[in-house]
Amino acid sequence: MALARCLTCGRPQGLKHNYTYPHEQISLPANHVVFCGAKGCTRLAMIWLTDDEEEQYVQGVRSF
Repeated sequence: MALARCLTCGRPQGLKHNYTYPHEQISLPANHVVFCGAKGCTRLAMIWLTDDEEEQYVQGVRSF
C-alpha cells in the first residue's frame, strides 16, 4: 500500500516494505490533497511506492 510522507519527514522506514519511489500529488479538484502520515505533521505529502507498486504504476496497471 502506498504511503504518504512529506519531504521533511522523508521516506517511510522501519516497515515490512521498502518505499523507495516518491511521487508528487496530482489532485483534481484542488480541494483533494493528501497530508503527511507522520505523527503530528500537517505538511502536504509525497506519495511513496514500493518496487512492485512503482512497476505497476509505470505500466499503467495501477494509479495512486
